[in-house]
Amino acid sequence: MSMRSHASLFLASLVSLVSFTTVVAQTTPAPGSRPHVPAGYLLIEEEQWEMLSDEPSRHLGRARDAFLVMDTRTAAAEMRKAAVHVRVAAEHALERSKRSLTHSEHELEQTARRIETGMVKSVEDLDLVTARALHALANDQYAKASDAWRKRELRRSGQFLRSATNNLERAAARTDATMRAATAEVAKDSRLISGKLIEGTGFVMDEVGAGLESVGHQIEKVGSRVLPHAPK
Repeated sequence: MSMRSHASLFLASLVSLVSFTTVVAQTTPAPGSRPHVPAGYLLIEEEQWEMLSDEPSRHLGRARDAFLVMDTRTAAAEMRKAAVHVRVAAEHALERSKRSLTHSEHELEQTARRIETGMVKSVEDLDLVTARALHALANDQYAKASDAWRKRELRRSGQFLRSATNNLERAAARTDATMRAATAEVAKDSRLISGKLIEGTGFVMDEVGAGLESVGHQIEKVGSRVLPHAPK
């Protein structure tokens, strides 16, 4: 285990099939030691947790599929599973993105309840909530990628940039064809850059800076279509 300070995620056992509790602790372990893990919890390192960045999208996709076949119980359960991931992200987000993540977590929970009571009438309503959650995740991951790049933490920057790109493209999938196409172009270039950063070779400083800026601009553009104040 690295001697540097890092975030460790204590992920609680499932409380039910639809929800589980998360706790995150900051630790500075001594060489050869591991942080104390309370009974009933799993220790997941920050880098391992980032590998689960696709999970919210998977749960939201399953919720959509279930809703389309009128399986409201499964749809609500999958929305709540996605909400747990967003909650963890909100607890450990940079200050600039905490608010939108917290709002999305609450919106996912509220939508799960609305699905159960038959108040969600169209898949388009579900898609808009999904797009906002994925956009909020992308925004936070982009901010962390930019912060890591400034510190020249290349691998970490690349991992966050890749996650941001994936969630941005998924959020854009709920918009119009023009926005989807523009986002796909940005995503293509961003994935090339993130791969080079993760590998630690083949990148050009100016190329990375321009790539990050391009992703940031596209996040703003997609946000203009999916955020609450945006016209439908």
